[in-house]
Amino acid sequence: MNIFKYFLLLATISAAISACSQNYGKEYKLDSNHNVYYKGEGVDEAKAKKLAAYLKEMEYFQDSITATVQLEKNKDTFKLNFVVDETKITSGYENKFLLFGAFISESVFDKAPVTIQLTNDKLEPFKNLGFAKPISDTLR
Repeated sequence: MNIFKYFLLLATISAAISACSQNYGKEYKLDSNHNVYYKGEGVDEAKAKKLAAYLKEMEYFQDSITATVQLEKNKDTFKLNFVVDETKITSGYENKFLLFGAFISESVFDKAPVTIQLTNDKLEPFKNLGFAKPISDTLR
């Protein structure tokens, strides 16, 4: 019986440690319903704040809806991970996310390359939409 209790305690501690080790990055909370996690070299709170402000301005962050976005950077490319409900995504929505990414590249990241991924609420990607070209490049 003591071995069972010891094993149960060890399993609980291991689960707690692994749950805490999820590295979403640092969190910037715009308000109680909207946050941006950010990580990677060259990504700081100022960039997360600028992204959050843009998402609010473009009404992606709406007062009545809780939303999370993760901003990562690898070399010169920004990766935006949008937390969405997978059951509500259609190809039309996918195209809108890519277009939105193009505007974000232009307006927030000075035309730097941006890739878009759709993720679940644990920031696990289920759909990589790929590269979103800056909007000025798509209009040529």
